[in-house]
Amino acid sequence: MQDLTLALVVGGGPAGSSCAWKLASAGVRCLLIDKAEFPRDKICGGVLSSRAAELLTNSGMISTAELDRLTEKTHRTLSLWNRDELLSTYTSDNHPIRIISRMGFDNFLLEKAASSGTEVITGETVVSIDSSIIRTSSGRSIRYSFLVGADGCNSFVRKTCFGRSGRKTGIGLECFLPLSEVNMSDGLHIHFRYLPYGYIWAFPGREKICIGAGVVGSKVSPPDVASALKGFLETRGISASKYVMKAASIPSLSLHKSMGAGQIFLAGDAAGLVDQVSGEGIGHAIESGFLIADAIISGGDRKTMLIRANKGCFGTVRQSEFYRHLLFSRLTVRLAMRKLKESETFSRAYWNLISGSQSYNNMFLRLLTRSG
Repeated sequence: MQDLTLALVVGGGPAGSSCAWKLASAGVRCLLIDKAEFPRDKICGGVLSSRAAELLTNSGMISTAELDRLTEKTHRTLSLWNRDELLSTYTSDNHPIRIISRMGFDNFLLEKAASSGTEVITGETVVSIDSSIIRTSSGRSIRYSFLVGADGCNSFVRKTCFGRSGRKTGIGLECFLPLSEVNMSDGLHIHFRYLPYGYIWAFPGREKICIGAGVVGSKVSPPDVASALKGFLETRGISASKYVMKAASIPSLSLHKSMGAGQIFLAGDAAGLVDQVSGEGIGHAIESGFLIADAIISGGDRKTMLIRANKGCFGTVRQSEFYRHLLFSRLTVRLAMRKLKESETFSRAYWNLISGSQSYNNMFLRLLTRSG
């Protein structure tokens, strides 16, 4: 069986669903395929930045009321720690950060793509790609004019069409605990220096708190990450053996500099669009999906897409690749911790980074030149 389609999106996460929704809404014939059946779980801290929320609502993909229903909890307070030493607690007047369930959130976005006219195929894997046709695990052949790889950190589209990056991959490990089991103040908590080039987080939702550890671009092994997280929990009187820990890869130092080539585009994690300081990727996934859709709608205008990406998601991740060393390097980490402790200026700047309302250039210029 051979189907004809114009735009084929591989991957039904935020990047793929956002791209497909915009394509179909503009009248482009679009098919989206994902190997998973939805709703499906996704290893993620569940942080939705104010920038990501604005991208979704400003585009018209979802309404503010719908986003509110998807939000488990809204936070305005952030506590930063040097291991277990409290450095600062900052409360923002604006740019709130939402906690969402990836299972419900991703499924909702996929349904939005389908309701816009996208044909959705789930539970089917892409097994081969050539210059104009993909083939799937069911024997289906699908001809495309444009192909969008939005299939995650270990992207089959990227590996098949552009080869392996040969670069390191980070790792995230998390578990969910009842809020009643954890004695922590409200708000988001980030604990630096438990791991090189990473941190431990605690993000409260509606009924549970997600506690996890993540590293990017370092030689830390998965057992080391697990050991650090278990130690963090046990220091707080929490038996790690009581809870299921789940792990996932994080794109690390593998930014695809052209987000694909020719008629093939890469979005979100598949393009390496994950912040190398905070680990945030949802906002970058959504933005890249929209940018690629605009490029396809305009006939494949990659030049304009890359100009816009450099001012947005691509530029932010590229900055984070450089500036992460100032926060995590052994040569500068003590200075960074001291600056975060000395003045609210820097804890506010960090909040603005993770909320998506400030650039790394601004934050680190202040960090290096001012004391508060």
